[in-house]
Amino acid sequence: MKKIIVTLLISASLGLSACQDTFLQMPDTTGTVDLNEVYGSAKNAKSALMTCYREALIHGLPGGWGVGHGTLGAISGEISRGYSWHGTYTISQSGLDVNGTDGSDAGSDHFGNNWAYIRHCFTVRENIDRVPDMSDQEKNYVKAEATALVAYRYMGMFYRYGGLPIVRGSFSNPADPGVFAGRASLQETLEYILELCQQAYDGLPEGDWGAADQGRMTRGAVLAIKARTLLFAARPLFNSATPYLSGGHDDLVCFGSKSDDRWQDAIEANEAVLTWAAANNYALLNTGGAGEGNPNPKAFEDYATATSTPANREVLLAYKCDETGQWTWPGSAIFYYNNYSPVWTNNRWDTDVSGVLTNFLKLYYKADGSEFTNWPGVNEAAPRDASEWIQNIGDIEPRAKADNMFVGFDAFNNPGHSSWSANNWGRQVSNAGKKTNFPAAIEAGKGCAAPVKFYYKAGTRVWFEFPLFRLAETYLNLAEAYNEKGIAAKALENLNKVHNRAGLPKVTETDQDALRKIIRRERAIELYRENNRYYDVKHWKDENIGNGIIGGNMHELQFKIKESHSGSFNLASGLESYWDAVVYTSYWNPKMYLEPIPQSEINKGTLVQNPGY
Repeated sequence: MKKIIVTLLISASLGLSACQDTFLQMPDTTGTVDLNEVYGSAKNAKSALMTCYREALIHGLPGGWGVGHGTLGAISGEISRGYSWHGTYTISQSGLDVNGTDGSDAGSDHFGNNWAYIRHCFTVRENIDRVPDMSDQEKNYVKAEATALVAYRYMGMFYRYGGLPIVRGSFSNPADPGVFAGRASLQETLEYILELCQQAYDGLPEGDWGAADQGRMTRGAVLAIKARTLLFAARPLFNSATPYLSGGHDDLVCFGSKSDDRWQDAIEANEAVLTWAAANNYALLNTGGAGEGNPNPKAFEDYATATSTPANREVLLAYKCDETGQWTWPGSAIFYYNNYSPVWTNNRWDTDVSGVLTNFLKLYYKADGSEFTNWPGVNEAAPRDASEWIQNIGDIEPRAKADNMFVGFDAFNNPGHSSWSANNWGRQVSNAGKKTNFPAAIEAGKGCAAPVKFYYKAGTRVWFEFPLFRLAETYLNLAEAYNEKGIAAKALENLNKVHNRAGLPKVTETDQDALRKIIRRERAIELYRENNRYYDVKHWKDENIGNGIIGGNMHELQFKIKESHSGSFNLASGLESYWDAVVYTSYWNPKMYLEPIPQSEINKGTLVQNPGY
C-alpha cells in the first residue's frame, strides 16, 4: 500500500476515543481533532482510512491480539509457551480468563478493541463524503474499504466468540435505531458478515489496484473474508444440532442443526476466490515446471517466497507494516515476536524460550513424502546419537527448512548471511548442555529450533508483511470442504496443489476419515505460525486438542554437547546425543472452544457470557 499506511497514524483524527465505560456507549470526542479538519482534505481522510487498516487487520498479531507477550503459536502446540510473565505462559497453565491475561480484557483477545476499531471504520465511511478534493468514485472506494475492514474484524470475532452484537454505525446519534446492544444469534451474525462482504464487494474496483496502492482491499480479499467465514460456519463446532456446552443461549454458539449445505456454501465461496485470483494474476507459486500432480523441484524457493516476499502474487491480503524502527508500534510488537535473528536487537532475549516443540516437529514429512519412523520417544532406554538428528534434518521436507533454524544448521532461508549462521546466532537454538540430565530435560523453552518463517532472504531487514490471506489456504479450505461433502477426487485435487508445491508426491488416499487427517496435517504444516491452528483445532473439535495441541503434554528435544567442544552449542560438531522430554503440561477445558467475553461487560447486564465461564 502507499507509504501513507506505514507512516501516517492519526488515531485522534477519527474523532473517537477507544477508552469508554462500555463498548456500546457513545464515544467521547472531547479534545479530539474536529471532523471538519480530518475530512477537509483527501490527504487527511486517507490518513484516517490507513489508520483503520492498521487497526482492523492487526487482529491476532502481536500488538493486536490483546495478550501483551508472545504469539498464538505458543498456545497452539507449535512453539513453547514463553517466559512466566508472558500471557501465553499463563494461558497454557490455567486457560482463558474472563478478567484477561497480560493486557487482554478476557481470554486471548481484546474484546473492547474490536468495537473501537469497528467504530473508527464506520466513522470514515460516514464522513468521507465531506472531503472536497476527492472524486465520487474514490469516495465510494473508501466506503467499500471501510466496510471490508469491518467485515474482516467481524470474521475474526465470529470464530472467536460466536454470536455478536450487530453494529451498523459509529453511534454518533444515541437514538440511532440500528444500535443493537445484545448478542445476535450465530445465524444472524453470519448473515451480517455476508451482508458486509457483499456491500464491500459491490463498491470496490473490479480488478486489482495499481502498484502504488497495493495492499488496499480488493474484491479478492473480500471474497476471502467470506470464504473463511463460511468455512468456519461449516465446521463441527458451529455446524451442529447441539452446542459444545449448554449455557441457556445455544443459538449464540451453534446453528441448532447440522447441514451439509454449509459445506457447499464454503465450496462455492472458496471457488469464487480462485476465479477472481486467476482473472487478476494471482496464483499459488509453483515455478518448478514438473506438471500437475508431480513434486515441485523448486519447493523451497516457491514456498519461502509465498510466505516471506512482500507483494508476491500468492498473497491476497497482507499486513503492510514496513517499519524499520524497532521501537515503533506496531512493528515493535509484530516483528519483536517473529524475528528471532540477531538483526532484531529490541529485547531480543524475550523470544529466547519460544522454540519449536517436538509435538509440532513430528508433523513434518520427509522430503520424499515418506514418514519419519525414528524420532525419539519419551523415557527411552538411552539417548540417540546426534548423527541421527543431523540425518533427519537433512531428510526433512522443504517447508520445515524454510520455516525453522534447526540446531546444527545455519538458517536455510538466508544462506551465506553471517547473521543467520549457527555460529553467529548469538544464543542457543535448542535445549542443550554438556551435563546430561537424561531422560529428563536439560532445560525448557528453546526446543529444537528457532522459528524463522517470513524472513526468506531478508538479510538485515527487520520487517515483513504478515500474510493474512494466501491462496494456499484457499486450496486447503476447498480440500477440507470437498472431503466433508464426500467428493474425494476434488478434495485430492485441491490438497495436492499445496502438497505437490511443497515438493511432495501426490496424496491418493480416498477414505474420508483418513483423508481428513491428512488434510488437517497439511494445513498445520503449510500455515504454521500464520495464526490458523489455534482456531482450526477448536472448530474441528479435534480429538487431540487436549492431548498435545492446546492442552496436554508438551515435548521438547534435548541435546547433549560434547565435553571437549569449545564453540557455540548450535554447531553440529558439538552435538553428541539427543532425546525427547516432557517439559510442561498445558491446560485444556471444553469451555475454551470459544473465547470468554470480559466479565466487566457481563456485569453490565447487556451481554450473555459464553458457556462454561
